[in-house]
Amino acid sequence: MLYYVLGILLLVGCLLGLPLVRRVLHERTLRGLGMEGVTVVPRVLRLSGLRLRRARWEGEAFFESSGLGDNHRAGHVRLRATFASAVPPLAERTAADAAIRTGDEGFDQKIVVSGDPAFARKLLVPEMRERLVRLDQQGGRVLAIGDGTIEIDGPLPARTQDLRTFLELCDAIVDGTVAAAGG
Repeated sequence: MLYYVLGILLLVGCLLGLPLVRRVLHERTLRGLGMEGVTVVPRVLRLSGLRLRRARWEGEAFFESSGLGDNHRAGHVRLRATFASAVPPLAERTAADAAIRTGDEGFDQKIVVSGDPAFARKLLVPEMRERLVRLDQQGGRVLAIGDGTIEIDGPLPARTQDLRTFLELCDAIVDGTVAAAGG
């Protein structure tokens, strides 16, 4: 009987303790970033987020741990940034229909872009194409650009330095987008 009660207590402790430990470790990782203009946004039932404030834009990073159940979704981070300049809609797509070609065959084979061709030409300069290829190599992608926003999604890095590298890359992509928009 004693072992039965101890087993139940251990199971309850694991069910309640593991998510708490995961949140505490995640918040420690976020606080260890040490990036200027970045503050931790505590959340009660989810992983804490980040608020990024830059001269020309601001955004928020949302984190989701890996999921259980049918889809076994891997953990990911999503950055939503807003800026004052309005831009025509632009997005990465998986299908090549209505794709905007840049003339860079390596880029065009890896990343398919659709939307406003004039804005795409201003945005997809060689430096931005290189950043987007690096983002793709890290498992991330720009989900959409338009109406003064940009949304970038990627896998949730396990190490602080990997998260910092991902966020710095996102920072450069958002900065380049704002510059192309004239902001």
